[in-house]
Amino acid sequence: MIVKDEEVLLARCLDSIKSISDEIVIVDTGSTDRTKKIAQKYTHLIFDYKWSNDFAAARNESIRYATGKWILVMDADEYLSVDDYNEWNHFLDREIPVENLAYTLPIINFTGEKEFQDEITTSPVTRLFPNYKGIFFERPIHEQLTRGSSKELFHKKLELNIYHTGYQEQRVVEKNKHERNMFIFNEMKKHQNMSEYDWFTLGNQYRYAKNEVEATDCYERALKGTSSKVAWYPHCLIGLISLYYKQDRLHLSWKWTEDKLSLFKDYSEYYAIKGIHYETLGFFEQAISCYLKAISIAEERAANQKEFWLVDPMYSFETPVQQLISLYFRLNDNKQAIYWLSILLKKNNKHPRVLLRLIEWLCQNESENTIIEFLNQHFNVEEKSDIMLIYKVSLALGRNEMASYYLSFLKDDDSLTNSDHIRIAVMKQDKESWEEACSDVKKVTEGDKQQLWIQTILGSLIWSDIRFLNSNYFGEDEDIQSVNVLISQIIKGEQIDDSQMLIAYSGSLFLVAKQLFLIKNYELFDNFVQAVKSAELINMLANYFYGLNLIEMAMNYYSVLLVEKQLDATSLENLTFYHLNHGYYDEAKEFLKELVELQPKARHLYYFLIRSAGQHERKLYIDKFISEFPDFMSIPFLREFIN
Repeated sequence: MIVKDEEVLLARCLDSIKSISDEIVIVDTGSTDRTKKIAQKYTHLIFDYKWSNDFAAARNESIRYATGKWILVMDADEYLSVDDYNEWNHFLDREIPVENLAYTLPIINFTGEKEFQDEITTSPVTRLFPNYKGIFFERPIHEQLTRGSSKELFHKKLELNIYHTGYQEQRVVEKNKHERNMFIFNEMKKHQNMSEYDWFTLGNQYRYAKNEVEATDCYERALKGTSSKVAWYPHCLIGLISLYYKQDRLHLSWKWTEDKLSLFKDYSEYYAIKGIHYETLGFFEQAISCYLKAISIAEERAANQKEFWLVDPMYSFETPVQQLISLYFRLNDNKQAIYWLSILLKKNNKHPRVLLRLIEWLCQNESENTIIEFLNQHFNVEEKSDIMLIYKVSLALGRNEMASYYLSFLKDDDSLTNSDHIRIAVMKQDKESWEEACSDVKKVTEGDKQQLWIQTILGSLIWSDIRFLNSNYFGEDEDIQSVNVLISQIIKGEQIDDSQMLIAYSGSLFLVAKQLFLIKNYELFDNFVQAVKSAELINMLANYFYGLNLIEMAMNYYSVLLVEKQLDATSLENLTFYHLNHGYYDEAKEFLKELVELQPKARHLYYFLIRSAGQHERKLYIDKFISEFPDFMSIPFLREFIN
């Protein structure tokens, strides 16, 4: 290992490797924190090295002290899984070292901030090789193994994972890795010392820094003349395709998908990315077919004990399933949408957003007993974390019966927050407990503030009590204070004349209205909506009810908006697809025409508009599409449809 100022993560790394390592060699490049003291608990082989902006030089210094049969190179923000120890030992005990062979391992990268929101990507890195065979590192950054310019080094792919958290947002801030790495890259560019692999890694650096233009240029340079057989090629290729897509250069992202990614069509990525293109351009049937193919390929590869992803495991399941759910809901095929939501939950029942979305829909369409039976099939009632998750979702959705049922499995309520206690009092219509819970609040975390505020508003509306609206624990938040003024006016029976205020805070007012609906206080819900009514709020409510399959309620609101000519883009799209899905093509076409005028850059709408138009109108809409997206006409399936 080479390290510098790694006191936060070093122990995790060393704990994960100590039981399968005969020796641990650490080269320190200038730590000023407790890094070396922590390292001393694991090894006496700690050496100082003056940093020279050259990772390869530092790596080679560490190799110099190694005496083992095999060398594994690790960074402090990486670790091994205890579940993989047997596989590591099995391989190392049986593999015979070969002088011209090193081993490429998948690095599983966790990026993002919150645990359940992490994005997971993989990248192949050659980190394991035999000692005493003349293998060493070259390149100042994103260093690579070599045997020198005159000797060839082959790479063998292994299914032994290394896990990495080095690019989580907080870590980037802590270490300023971007600035350090860019300095090294700039020095290499000055001396025209950039290989194709260097351009790829520089593109990654720009991408992490959200400089997509420079990242695109680097990926393009990297792929010029590079063999598709090198380990990093598909990672660079999918990175470039993703950037083209994000930049709305679909003609290029499709071309690279069909020309280059098709070489890897025995992996899910090819079909998932094709599906995204089809969906983006309105070809929903073809998109669904591609997503299903992506899932089936991954399942087949897994069944045959093959690695089931090429670059990113998300493409093998999570991405195509999420897209299927969205499409099926859009097509009013609720049965299929709920089926795939259930599959997603079965895959990861610890994901609160998936559980919340599924149960919120079921609560409006199934009995609570049916939902409880379903949940008990997917969760372990003996597992506290499972029960607490379901209980909190039950609270969030205002389901008294469900909450009471799952509360009976909890021995204590230590995990409940201030907003949970206030929520329980609101759901039970218990004013005394609500007052006590509001009075007990001393300190509020930023993550809990909004929910605490909403629950305080609900109690204030239910019991016409404004005492807690301006509590100190909400701080000096101007938005909260402004909405509290509106709530106070409603409670006092005053008419709200400031329509701009109602529009500006329609999002917060929607959250309050939604919660009144969920706790089934329908009379107060109606009165509240009437008091704070705006086109923005009514559109939000209509679309919310539509998403829950409460079609009659949604249509009542849509009718009001239609008369007033106040339908927003989301409402128009929901009405368009509702009428299309139910065979009301003339009505759908009218909504669609209005929607395209409102959102001419909505790429997926033109397919349906052109398909449903008469001959004269069809030409007009084709011309409009071409004028908006002239480059897209090079996409073969789109050109075939239009011609």
